[in-house]
Amino acid sequence: MPRLTTAKQHTETGPAVEFVLSVPLDLMNAMYFTHLVVDSEGVEGWPVEVRKQMAPDLLAELDLLFSAPIEQPGIAGTLGDHLWEHPETWRSVEDLLAYVRSLPLGVADTEGNIGVQGLFFNTFCDNQLGKFDDLQTPSRENLIARIERVGGEPKPMLALWDNPEALRDRLATLIERFYNEHYKATLPDRLPSLERSVAAHRGDNIDKISEVMRAVLNRDTFCVDAQCAGSYKKLLFAPSVDMGPYASCAVLPAIHGMFYPCETRFVLGSDDAEEMIRIARIHKALGDEQRLRMLEMLRGGEMYVQEIVDRTGLHQSVVSRHLMFLKAVGLLQVRKQNNMKFYSLSPDAGHYLQKTLDMFALAAPRGGLR
Repeated sequence: MPRLTTAKQHTETGPAVEFVLSVPLDLMNAMYFTHLVVDSEGVEGWPVEVRKQMAPDLLAELDLLFSAPIEQPGIAGTLGDHLWEHPETWRSVEDLLAYVRSLPLGVADTEGNIGVQGLFFNTFCDNQLGKFDDLQTPSRENLIARIERVGGEPKPMLALWDNPEALRDRLATLIERFYNEHYKATLPDRLPSLERSVAAHRGDNIDKISEVMRAVLNRDTFCVDAQCAGSYKKLLFAPSVDMGPYASCAVLPAIHGMFYPCETRFVLGSDDAEEMIRIARIHKALGDEQRLRMLEMLRGGEMYVQEIVDRTGLHQSVVSRHLMFLKAVGLLQVRKQNNMKFYSLSPDAGHYLQKTLDMFALAAPRGGLR
């Protein structure tokens, strides 16, 4: 298996910053985005094709384990987040599988290592956590209450909770099959691209966290800013070719791990292609009536998600999916306050739209239609 590649750097006053390339981390992220194809706008390319090719039983298992007990990221996605704290799993898929198969079955073991039931209890999305202030202790009863509080059906999920050994085996089998049946064949193409991205960022100026985030995301609003960066001991970054315009974060007590989209110039070898893909994604986002309505509404100023839901009459999950895509392509920015997300138009949006107009303004006329 390819060895882990790292580029370790440190700020004098802030957390350590490290760019990593790990097949196990990338494998877990590739699985996650293959699951997200159905529910996320703008996920494209290889994950879309893999879903068409997967054996029905493997696809069903992928979607179950990345959504149980209620919605994504599921226990498999939570396991993937947890791996950022365990560099011993990064070196090879064999190391990853050994780690998964040795997970404690309960909430944790005597050393404090999280167990299968502990992962299962902590799978709920960030935007749900504010509802669970009174349900922090991992237990069967609190799991039932959490699921019911977000409108889920506990009974089928309790069958998984009550048999953690079988659930652990299913996680390991999913990872092993997805690797052997789909991911492994892509390594000769994907690894050079990821390696080039990691190598390029070794020279980044990391004195300011905002400069690191801008370098990997190519935008001016970030999930980590200078104010909150100091709460982490490490900021870890890994490139991925499976994410479309998105970034994916794992927020852990001492670590913030981020998968960022691998730069197109390292995949296709062209700076021009990167710019064209960005513009194409923006126009894809604009090619939907509901998203255009949301942008029109936000011309009047910042709005929080429930306001947009009420104004559009759409289900909250649909609104959230549209807003995520608009944010990912750079048309919106978001800020968090009191467990609520407020969206507004991005100041960069006009810049990229103007580039499209400039392309046509520079074109020489060739006569009208006849």
